[in-house]
Amino acid sequence: MGEPTEDRGCMEPPVAIEDDREVVYDIELRRGLPDALRSQFPGMSVRTCVPETALRRRVGELAQLDALLHKLCSVGVVLTDVHRVPSVAQTDGTTYEVRVAGELGQPLLRYLSWPHAVVPQRTQVRLALGPADLRLFLRACTDWGAGIERVRRVRDAARSS
Repeated sequence: MGEPTEDRGCMEPPVAIEDDREVVYDIELRRGLPDALRSQFPGMSVRTCVPETALRRRVGELAQLDALLHKLCSVGVVLTDVHRVPSVAQTDGTTYEVRVAGELGQPLLRYLSWPHAVVPQRTQVRLALGPADLRLFLRACTDWGAGIERVRRVRDAARSS
């Protein structure tokens, strides 16, 4: 009988999930950024997003979504986003959120007849950072009380736009 052989297949070091590459992020904040934070991360672009009205509803047929979009276009409302809302174990339709610029008035909201919520003015920041700098930036935002709403990876910074 020979000596047992060691299986080294499981002994390899784990693959690094995170590396030092810079990545472009869109970060949405509830408030504006203080000048001190802007000067600490000079490569960022900052824009203020106007308030929006979010209309959200589960639809059984896409014709319901089409009807809403037709109504919005017919009254000249500026559409800013339409997306399907991910949901677990939803068997009787798909939930969609439609966002429009500005706060819609009650008569128009009654006409549209979709549940709604106002999304207040917020600040969107786009910047390229490595993982360590991203953590520093997000920590600084929370320390300043900017309120992080969303962080979205856009692309690797090395890739062209």
